[in-house]
Amino acid sequence: MRSLLHVVRGVTDAGKDLPEILPQLTTADIKFRRGQLALIAGQPGRGKTLLALWYAVRCGEPVLYISADSDMGTVANRAAAVLMNKTVSDVKDMRESEAASEVEAELAALTRRLRIDPDPNPTIDGIYEEVLAFVELMGTTPSMIVIDVLMNVHADHDNEWTGMRDAMSAFHTLARESESAVVVLHHTSEDSSSPTRPGPMKSIMGKVNQLPELVLTVAMDGDHYNIAAVKNRDGSADPKAENPITVYVDAPSMSLFNTHDQLAMHRSRRTWT
Repeated sequence: MRSLLHVVRGVTDAGKDLPEILPQLTTADIKFRRGQLALIAGQPGRGKTLLALWYAVRCGEPVLYISADSDMGTVANRAAAVLMNKTVSDVKDMRESEAASEVEAELAALTRRLRIDPDPNPTIDGIYEEVLAFVELMGTTPSMIVIDVLMNVHADHDNEWTGMRDAMSAFHTLARESESAVVVLHHTSEDSSSPTRPGPMKSIMGKVNQLPELVLTVAMDGDHYNIAAVKNRDGSADPKAENPITVYVDAPSMSLFNTHDQLAMHRSRRTWT
C-alpha cells in the first residue's frame, strides 16, 4: 500500500497530466492523465484513430499502441504523414520510390519512444505482456497505452457486451498498475449518433462507460472535427453532447489543429513542398 504523501512528493506518476492535446480542449479541462482510463468513441471511420494516433505521434511521450484495427503498413504510412506534413497517399508513393529513406529516417526517430503491437485479436494477458516488453525494451513504462479498438480485444466470454465490459475492467486495472494513461477506442451506435456530430453518452455501445474517468465522443464534418466530453471526472461534462468543441482536421494527413487558420497554413506548406 502507499501513503498519499507519495503522491504529493512526486513518488508516483498517477494523476499527472500528459502534454496538451489542443488548447481548446485544455480550456475545457479535457486532458489525458496517467493512471486513468479514457474512452474515445465514434462511428466507424469518423476520426477515432485519427485523434489517438495523431496524439501518440505528436505528444513526445513513450507510447504503446495496440493496433488491432489496422496493419503495420497502414500505421506506418499514417504516422509518417503526421510527422512529414504529407498526405498518407504521398507517403505510400514515397515508400515505393527513392524517397523511401526520408520516410525511414522520420520513423526511426519516432521508434525511440513509440512501439506498435499489430495483433488483430489481442488478449488481455497479451496486452499485459506487451507492456512488460515495452518496459524491458525502453527502460520505462509507457506514458500512454492505446487500445485500437475495443471490439477486437479477445475476451473469454460468450456474450460480446459482457466481454467488452470485462476488458474495460482489466484496462482500468492496467491504468492503475502501470500508472499509464490507457486510452481505449470504441464505437457509438449508428441509430443514436450522427456521422457528423458526436453522440451522447447513451450512444456508446455495450454500456462500457462506467469505469473511464474521461469519455470523448467524436465526429468529422468536412474540415470540422467535433469532440464532446460526455464524461469528465476532472472537468465539466456534456453527457448529451449538446455543446461539442470544434477543432479542425486535415484528414488526408491525419492531423488536427486548434484553429482554421492553422489548418490553412498546414495545407499551404504542403503545397509549397
